[in-house]
Amino acid sequence: MSIGVLNALPETAPDQFLQRLQKELQALTFASQITHIETIEGTSRNLLEQAISRLSSKAPSIILALLADDVDKARANETQWGVYDHLKSLTIGMGIPSQVVTKSTMSNTFALGNIVLGMLSKMGNIPYVLAEPLSYADIIVGIDIARRKKERLAGSMNTTAIARIYQRHGEFLQYVIHDAPLEGETIPPDVLQTLFPSSIFTGKRVVIHRDGLFRGDEKQALRQLAQRLWAVFYCVEVLKTGTPRIYGFQGRVLQPPKGSAFKLNEHEAFLISSLPPFPGVTPYPLRLRSQAPFPIEQAIHSVLALTLLHYGSLRTPRLPVTIHYSDEIAYLALKGIKPKALEGTLPFWL
Repeated sequence: MSIGVLNALPETAPDQFLQRLQKELQALTFASQITHIETIEGTSRNLLEQAISRLSSKAPSIILALLADDVDKARANETQWGVYDHLKSLTIGMGIPSQVVTKSTMSNTFALGNIVLGMLSKMGNIPYVLAEPLSYADIIVGIDIARRKKERLAGSMNTTAIARIYQRHGEFLQYVIHDAPLEGETIPPDVLQTLFPSSIFTGKRVVIHRDGLFRGDEKQALRQLAQRLWAVFYCVEVLKTGTPRIYGFQGRVLQPPKGSAFKLNEHEAFLISSLPPFPGVTPYPLRLRSQAPFPIEQAIHSVLALTLLHYGSLRTPRLPVTIHYSDEIAYLALKGIKPKALEGTLPFWL
């Protein structure tokens, strides 16, 4: 693999970091070369565009951007763009994978392996999969709508609906984007059809993770779509807020183990899908709801299994990979930062 380096830290020599990065890649049997290093003083869009254009002329497999800590993913105002936004706009628009590494992360030895896995994943590699495939599904798909609150009026603006599709071993198959404005909280039936192409879903058993509640007639539309595709759709709602805490107890109150669940009924449960990094902190459970005939135990299993597949994450995230990064995708999409292809196999949001 060839790596083009965009160094926005002119006072920092990246040689040692790049050597350690290449050594880590070699440990995973990936040979690499640094095709070119572009060092820039300043981070205006014009400078970034010129530097990325020069790097792209060398046909790199990926662009590695070294940025200051205070310019990484500035989210304070969604209507304004920061350096991260301009960088992603340029690279995603050109179809070139990019990896952002901040100055403090360059000296973090623990993070190096995660950076490498993230880079490999962005280029379409699959570093690892589940040892045992899901026995009750052929496909797992996550669906969500990118939205943000209106600045002066009540409600939200919804723009992009996206489906992320994974196979039963956990391999990422592809994404599908519906790139048109949507009104309200519900994904219309016609849009759902575009997110579930027949070439992939015909005759399949499909677990659908919805980020939040299924709205309006979405469940009915999915049932009708499944009938037309000769498929079986299992709907699972994953609610991130409003869930009571769960505690462990062994003579005193403790953190509950990862995977602990409090079953409310045959189709609803609270789930500890990840633990906080500090022992004295209580985890935030998810609330899962499945739809008959899909039992809540299998819904729990599908969520837990897919929390293990976040390539490049520093720790196991709370959400399954099917709907994790939804906020990142929304953040990019609401600024118009998205790939030109509405279907693709490279996870551009990583």
